[in-house]
Amino acid sequence: MKTCIVLISLIVIFLTSCNSGPTENTGLNRKTSDSDSVFNSCYASFVKQDTVLLNALVYGDSIKGSLGYKLYEKQQDNGLLMGKMHGDTIWGLYTFMSSDSEYVNEVTFLRKDTLLTEGRGDRILKDGKFVFADKSKVQYTGVTLAKTDCKQVPGKK
Repeated sequence: MKTCIVLISLIVIFLTSCNSGPTENTGLNRKTSDSDSVFNSCYASFVKQDTVLLNALVYGDSIKGSLGYKLYEKQQDNGLLMGKMHGDTIWGLYTFMSSDSEYVNEVTFLRKDTLLTEGRGDRILKDGKFVFADKSKVQYTGVTLAKTDCKQVPGKK
């Protein structure tokens, strides 16, 4: 029964935290100590006219949340990120809608201190998902996001 209550609580927190789009970057919980195993974590990148936001509920090594890309003169994508931490690296699936079609892309971010750097590499279509062709060749040279307060997005008023 106790497990059921905890699971329901996690689902409610997740749904509430993802209810707002990633461009709003609102959070429910913040990690208050190193022993917290469930907390909300937010990262943002504002470079020129490009914005990338990640708002994730972290519980243990699992991550669920919203990820949004608003790139200048390109289509804006907002979607769901579901992944796991493997050491200092997040591996997950990013599901989003674009032109009335649903896409699923494998994504990865390398965590160093308070930064996340997106991994880049060749992708292939496998089982309806765009996944990295060779994970060992992923280069962490993509956008770098800085940890931010979930209730306040830096650079935006």
